[in-house]
Amino acid sequence: MDFLPIALIIAPVIALIAFLVIFWRRKASIGGNDVSNAKKSVSTTSEVLEFAQRNEITIPIERLPAINDIDEKNLFEITDHTVIARISQTIPAIAETVTRTIANSALKNVELYKAVIPSGTTLTKSKQMEGALRGYFHGAKGVKGQANLIKVDPTKISKTTAVANGVANVMNVGSLVVGQYYMSEINSKLETMGKTLDKVSDFQDREFKSRILSLISRVGEISQFTSEIIENDELRSIKLIALEDLKGIATELLGQVNITIEDISKKSPQPNFQEYQKNVDDFSVLIDYQNILISALDKISKLNYLLGKGSISSEMSYSLFHKFWEQSVQIKNMLEQWHDKQVKSLRIDLDKNRISKSGFEGIVSAIPGFVDDNWNYKKLKQGLAKKINTQVKSEPKIWGKPHEVYYDDVEIIIKDGKYYYLHDVEKAE
Repeated sequence: MDFLPIALIIAPVIALIAFLVIFWRRKASIGGNDVSNAKKSVSTTSEVLEFAQRNEITIPIERLPAINDIDEKNLFEITDHTVIARISQTIPAIAETVTRTIANSALKNVELYKAVIPSGTTLTKSKQMEGALRGYFHGAKGVKGQANLIKVDPTKISKTTAVANGVANVMNVGSLVVGQYYMSEINSKLETMGKTLDKVSDFQDREFKSRILSLISRVGEISQFTSEIIENDELRSIKLIALEDLKGIATELLGQVNITIEDISKKSPQPNFQEYQKNVDDFSVLIDYQNILISALDKISKLNYLLGKGSISSEMSYSLFHKFWEQSVQIKNMLEQWHDKQVKSLRIDLDKNRISKSGFEGIVSAIPGFVDDNWNYKKLKQGLAKKINTQVKSEPKIWGKPHEVYYDDVEIIIKDGKYYYLHDVEKAE
């Protein structure tokens, strides 16, 4: 009976100890999960953007391992001084990294660094914050990050203002880098088109050729990259209006070429060999014009998209291009059928570069032709078979859905104190 009071005292003490042990274990477990979640959050955030506590957007600079192999053809050097200045302003730590790579290069210790700038933002109304906009940062697999942006009085500095300005600066730098690369690529191809046009023989009159040359020159002028155009909305608007005018000229000229090809083939359903040779020569010039104008219209459409800075979809930018490209493909298919018909009718052997003799010449060659089949044929004019094959077997370029370059992250490589844009060559085509 004496043990009962002691048991009554000990039991609550044991229960209290058990409760405290369970409580501390649960607290430790919860704390561990918080640390784990925090690490996971930091890791996830660093892949996109870090909104630091000092109200800035910081972009991590990653040192690439020595075994990292980057194809040189995918590196485009960023040379524009304004673009370089904007990168340094937006990513202050990048200047120190550039200085380090210069020093390491002098010591023959080449190191590569990479900074990834999120690019391609679409703003929609935020459902969680009244009067706010939500910025979505797109990556290869969809939306990668977001932030609420609020429009406020510019005279009042706040955390929201700092974040909004940071987003704007990041997007602007990405646009400048992308713009410099693609506009340089467009300008280079326009120069090649101009040289090709110089080699084309005159067709009908020189006015038509000069109009195409003028078109290429005017498009080339707009493709000259300047940061002023990309950063100034008013200037971009003027250039976009000019591109619409050039798009109209390009489609008019291309439509004229396609109609001319169709008319010639319809007016000569069964030409004799002399007429056929003349038609082939005319078609060669027209096909060259057609290819040049299709390429010019493609470059105009791409410039329209680039100067839109993501506000104009690539689908809209290329809508007219695809319409006239399909028209041109139909014309090429029609021309191929016309050639097949004439080659069979005139008994032309393209593989052996010869044509069957006809008329009196065929009668004279008939007897020796029994002994040697070559007597039944004569050689085609030099270059004729090649022209026919080019027109018959010309495979039109397959144009898929244009790539939305502003929805890609912009990867900047730092090497030997220089900046390079790491791009995908296949996407640039």
